[in-house]
Amino acid sequence: MNIYLLKSDSRVLIEEELEKLIPKDQVSISYVYEKNLENILEEASYVSLFDEKKYLIVKNANFFGKEKLSEKETDLLNEYLEHPYVNTIIFFITYEEIDKRKGYTKKIIEKYSFKEMNAPKGYELTNEIKKRTNMYKIPDPAIKYLIEASLNNFDLIINEISKFSLIFSKNDSISLAQMKEIVAENTSENLFKFTDAVINRNMKETFKLLNDFIHLKIDSLQLTNLLVREFRLLFYYKIYEKKQFSNKEIGKSLGLQDWQVNKIMKNAVNFHEDDLKTSLISLAKMDYQVKSGNQDKTMALYNFLVEYFT
Repeated sequence: MNIYLLKSDSRVLIEEELEKLIPKDQVSISYVYEKNLENILEEASYVSLFDEKKYLIVKNANFFGKEKLSEKETDLLNEYLEHPYVNTIIFFITYEEIDKRKGYTKKIIEKYSFKEMNAPKGYELTNEIKKRTNMYKIPDPAIKYLIEASLNNFDLIINEISKFSLIFSKNDSISLAQMKEIVAENTSENLFKFTDAVINRNMKETFKLLNDFIHLKIDSLQLTNLLVREFRLLFYYKIYEKKQFSNKEIGKSLGLQDWQVNKIMKNAVNFHEDDLKTSLISLAKMDYQVKSGNQDKTMALYNFLVEYFT
């Protein structure tokens, strides 16, 4: 088999699958990030001087999903799928949903190899983490903390687990207290930094954090929901402030602690009630477009932020 289509919501699972499929002694491995399919296929068809096998890994091959190819690119891909270069093993990698109605997608599924790998969720995630850490003795509360501190994100959790071998030996115990020292809630902190950057109109920091989250496969809807909550609290604060509610009354009504009310009070100074209303309406429309399947959730968030900072 010399053509593979791998789809996942986890970079870890993709890398693990590639490790299984590519011989460990293989040195001719090329990673391709460009979107010019003609150049990619030209590289795949390149005849090696020594007639050796070449492994070509095409990252972000999203044209198997919503992204469209030109008629010329479609013809070139179909032609290559009919007559692939025998010494090139090509891996098309995508983290987007596959459109199985596309002709070239069908052809790979039927004629070559297609594998979809989804990161474990819920109790399956807990079981998988226990399995991957069974060389240590870790109590359930520590496992639970590891998962929650990593926002239930499989890739983040695996990244944290990779640190264990630097600190512990096989059969060592890892207590909850030790787990808290090792696994800082950095991602959780960055989520709050993200909302703060948006509210404070720090465009550079906002998009830096957003790109980090996209790389870590943090769900864009989670980020959107955080923004909705923050804008809603600011909006309610402005209304209560207009009605001359005390901060204590506002905190009780919104279910917030004193420090949270003080923070909102400081941020609310920089907003007009109508601006907050506009942002909430935009976020509501965006949410509808995403949930109705008319817009990609990450692109929708990106577009909202661009408009917000303009």
